[in-house]
Amino acid sequence: MLNLICNSDTTGVPAPGSERVQRLMFASRSRLSEAVFSTMLATRAHAMQRNLADNVFVALLIQSGWFMEWMEGPESGVHAVLDRVARDKRHHSPYLLHQSDGPRRLMEPWSMASVQTHEPAADFTSRVMMLHEEHKQGRADDPAGVWRRLSTPLTHPGAAEQADEWQFQRVMVVAAVGTDAFNLVRWLGDTFNADIVHRRFVGSRSEDGDVATDYCDLPAGPVVRRVIAMSQNGLKIGLTRAFLSDYSHVILLMSGIPGRDHNLLDRFLRSCAQLAHHPIVVGVGPPDTDHATYRQMARTCGHVYLDCEILGEIDAATSWAAAAPVLDQQLPMAGQRVAKVG
Repeated sequence: MLNLICNSDTTGVPAPGSERVQRLMFASRSRLSEAVFSTMLATRAHAMQRNLADNVFVALLIQSGWFMEWMEGPESGVHAVLDRVARDKRHHSPYLLHQSDGPRRLMEPWSMASVQTHEPAADFTSRVMMLHEEHKQGRADDPAGVWRRLSTPLTHPGAAEQADEWQFQRVMVVAAVGTDAFNLVRWLGDTFNADIVHRRFVGSRSEDGDVATDYCDLPAGPVVRRVIAMSQNGLKIGLTRAFLSDYSHVILLMSGIPGRDHNLLDRFLRSCAQLAHHPIVVGVGPPDTDHATYRQMARTCGHVYLDCEILGEIDAATSWAAAAPVLDQQLPMAGQRVAKVG
């Protein structure tokens, strides 16, 4: 008997949009010359303790010799965290990128992302300065839009339009076994001559470890299609879940092994439990995949589930050939919210 649980396993965390908070984002140059990710990870427990005391959630981005911090919480708590950062000798030359009052989006007290690209560090610096000037002029992108505009290399299609949800179709790929999701994104990069961006995510809980996540941006008719490979453990991390509402689809690469496939879908459904918008689930797998059961699981939790069977050899090319037509059918709706199905 299948165990259907649609509730998130996160306790004591406000649902996204359930409260209005002060939202502040700034970028500062790093004084750390090496082992930046591990050095900042070592501060996790202490940072969480202080942030929770101030009721502030923080996401940290490390890229090209810079830090970017995204804070959400009561105004007094946000400014208390900001004051501590100002005294932290690892930071210097801070630039304010965003400040607003709005719905909470971050879903755990502390998370961190490290982004590795081939672009010159000067390109990242130019984006910091551009976003800083736009903020001074009163431009108010959503915090998620600021994060994406800052972290996306300038050479990627649609880099300047990251904050415009109408210009993108965002698709996550997660595999039931192995590294098939990452193999698919690498194949897409090779096939379409697209740059692969490598990232590491880590969340509040040490037992979840840190996870890799790769993506590439591809032209797709009137929009840009961002395809992101994520490990199953990455679905637990609050930073992943903070962006899930922006995805039009999540492709689940099924194995045909009932226990593995059920666990994958269950993990994904749990990660979406607090979201107002649920991405369409595209189940891709061999003919013996139990799509009927998974369709009912998804429907019970408010998701649309579309199945794609592969006959013959299963590899990155055949998986993409099965899923791409489903994504293409939704291109006119890219950026729109899909109604919940109950």
